[in-house]
Amino acid sequence: MVSHRSRSAWWFPAVALVLTGWCANQYVPLMGWYQQERGLSELASTLVLASYVIGLLPALLFGGNWADRYGRKPFTLVALGCSLTASLVMMLGQFDPLGLYAGRVLTGLGMGLAMVAATTWVKHSAGTKGASRAGLSTSLGFALGPVLSAAIVGMSGSPEAAYAAHAASTLLWFIPLWLLAAEVDTRQVVIAVGPGTSAQNMRRFTWVVLPMAPWVFGLATSGFAIVPALVNNAQGPSLLVSTATVALTMGMGVLVQPLVERFNRPDSVRMIVLGLVVGLVAYAFIVLAALTGQVIVGLLGSFTAGCANGILLKGGLTQVLDLAAEAEAGKLTGRFYAMCYVGFLFPTLMALFRNLGDPLYFVLLLALACGLCLVLVLAGRRFLPGRGGLQVVEH
Repeated sequence: MVSHRSRSAWWFPAVALVLTGWCANQYVPLMGWYQQERGLSELASTLVLASYVIGLLPALLFGGNWADRYGRKPFTLVALGCSLTASLVMMLGQFDPLGLYAGRVLTGLGMGLAMVAATTWVKHSAGTKGASRAGLSTSLGFALGPVLSAAIVGMSGSPEAAYAAHAASTLLWFIPLWLLAAEVDTRQVVIAVGPGTSAQNMRRFTWVVLPMAPWVFGLATSGFAIVPALVNNAQGPSLLVSTATVALTMGMGVLVQPLVERFNRPDSVRMIVLGLVVGLVAYAFIVLAALTGQVIVGLLGSFTAGCANGILLKGGLTQVLDLAAEAEAGKLTGRFYAMCYVGFLFPTLMALFRNLGDPLYFVLLLALACGLCLVLVLAGRRFLPGRGGLQVVEH
């Protein structure tokens, strides 16, 4: 007999986040491979990457409300089912590129539902450590997925083998999640219509969280998609370079989070400020990589962009889960991640910008926009609980 406590264990939805994150990024290191081996243009390969957002945004914007109302477990199961189906559909891309686009749309749908349902499930099961564990689980999936897919393709020469590995792993977890896991029941909170998110906290969401959100994944895509495009050869980035950039970017996104935990406070913006400042440093390296074409400089850009990604994800998610009323946690988490994924459009925008001018100028525009958002966050700290969002905390 499984106890209620064990059946409510946070790692049930956390592993679901890892698996959906794996699916979300398994295509990323293969962009150059598809250009070289299957004849996709740079624009087409980045459009496949960006098509993910088509499925993702509706899931983030509407899935949070549904999960808050009907429960997180059903939508976590749907998320895993979408991810499993996405990998199977991606396998059809060997016959027609439409399979890649369709698979990425399904990938986005699964990832979006996981982010609003599984994230809040982890939060309610893990208590005060919920935001940290949810963020780490998501980042771990984002980091493992590209490394595993690149390794499988490197050994087999077949992306279909990588997609099959993910589909099999997801199916193996879907069954125990369905049969054994039970979420902490929070639907009574929704039915009781407790106090909603306060006006002060909504201003905090608008002026502190939303300006930083696009840079969570904007810096990630800058590290693993823009950097390889800037240091590539005539045939496109090699699988090795693409894998190295994504491993560094997403790997540091995972590793940095425990290191900055002591600075992470919901009554302070210093975590977010730190992430944006590190992001500006990353763009300085990426500009230098564009000027020199040196891979090592690009890898430094990926390294620092990954650090910024992890810091911002942790800081932003902590703010959201702290300010949201219990019954609106899924909804506001969805809105937060919807803004985060604006950054997934950056590589496609750069590919389009190439028709107008040197991509170096596009990176400079990103750096300028990042700096402006930093100013907005500093101005918005007046909406934090207490006084002085940047106060030094004694330890």
